Amino acid sequence: MLAKRPARTPQNLNKDIYPAVATYSLVIRRLMIVSLTIVVSRAITSPLLTLFLSEKLGLNQQDVGLLLGIAVFIATLLALYGGYIIDRLEKRRLLILTMLSSAIGLVLLTFAENLYLTTTLLIVTETASALFLIGSKAILSENLPLGQRAKAFSLRYTLTNIGYATGPMLGVIIAGVYPVAPFLIAGAISFFSVFLMIGIPKDSAQTPTIGHPQSFLKTLITLKNDRTLIMFTCGCLLSTVVHGRFTFYLSQYLLITGDSRHALDTMAALLACNAISVILLQYQIGRFLKREQLRYWIAVGTGLFIAGLIGFSLADSLLSWCVAMFIFTLGEMIIYPAEFLFVDTLAPEELRGSYYGAQNLAALGGALSPVICGFLLMHTPAATMFYALSALAAMGGSLCFMAGRRVAVQQN
Repeated sequence: MLAKRPARTPQNLNKDIYPAVATYSLVIRRLMIVSLTIVVSRAITSPLLTLFLSEKLGLNQQDVGLLLGIAVFIATLLALYGGYIIDRLEKRRLLILTMLSSAIGLVLLTFAENLYLTTTLLIVTETASALFLIGSKAILSENLPLGQRAKAFSLRYTLTNIGYATGPMLGVIIAGVYPVAPFLIAGAISFFSVFLMIGIPKDSAQTPTIGHPQSFLKTLITLKNDRTLIMFTCGCLLSTVVHGRFTFYLSQYLLITGDSRHALDTMAALLACNAISVILLQYQIGRFLKREQLRYWIAVGTGLFIAGLIGFSLADSLLSWCVAMFIFTLGEMIIYPAEFLFVDTLAPEELRGSYYGAQNLAALGGALSPVICGFLLMHTPAATMFYALSALAAMGGSLCFMAGRRVAVQQN
């Protein structure tokens, strides 16, 4: 059958994706679309945030990294309790609340001149983003039978990756005309996305609750006793240092090694490369992921991350930067859906939100990434950052592989 498929172009890819979306229920279709729009909202500002904070607050790159790290760290801890709340309350309303919070936070960020107010707004937007991700995963799982989740996860990740592929390019272009416009547009997109979720009838947005969720303390004890989840989350945390916020540390690196104009031009080219790779290949790669082979896929993705990072460290032309970005993007396209499917395999139905919230602690890697990279860029040769990230990727991939082997042993 594979031999009969036509060559993949963006047009052919759309023919694959849109009928697939149409086959799902109303709640799943709306969720897919909203996932795309929310990601576009976040992605528009992602390559500009470090430069925006640096110029607005007069901070150096290490201080900007520390500020972003603090915001992500606090938001990730809050999301752990948020996952527990998602198991107890109506998920549709919680998603609407996260979208409104994100919209308000992004708009107010353009007016914030005070460091503490800026930090608070960053925490609000990061927490909203984390809770939306956890809640959307839980809705997807509870509205689909087990056999359909892998394909739906891959489809959803394809759509969100299209958002990440196109959003940053759009943000860079808009920022060239008016620097704060990307943040205002991002807030507007997030706000208008609310109406898609409001259109979902209450009864169709949530299946009947499976039992009564246990107390938060008992839930924490359950999570603590799941050693496979802990091992996998630790591995994901180390890996997330590498891939979770790569636009931040690449922006930091380019600002250290060149001027802001060169940094914006290079980031635009890299994000274009990322966009083309994701749009053409993500859905096809995601369809090959199988639960029984996840640990091997994670090992392959980790190897591609390391190869891409070494390529960044050696890049001396725009072409070499783009080649390294293509290799890195291949790893990203494998790792994200593989991690998603792995946690879905582990999570009990009644604790699905809590398990996703626990695994979301891996986002602390995204909090550490700007701090670690900012420190290395300030105190070591710039290329050292990429070698340190390669070591972290290797350790993270090893832990995830061992967690996958534990699951395979338990199933046999």
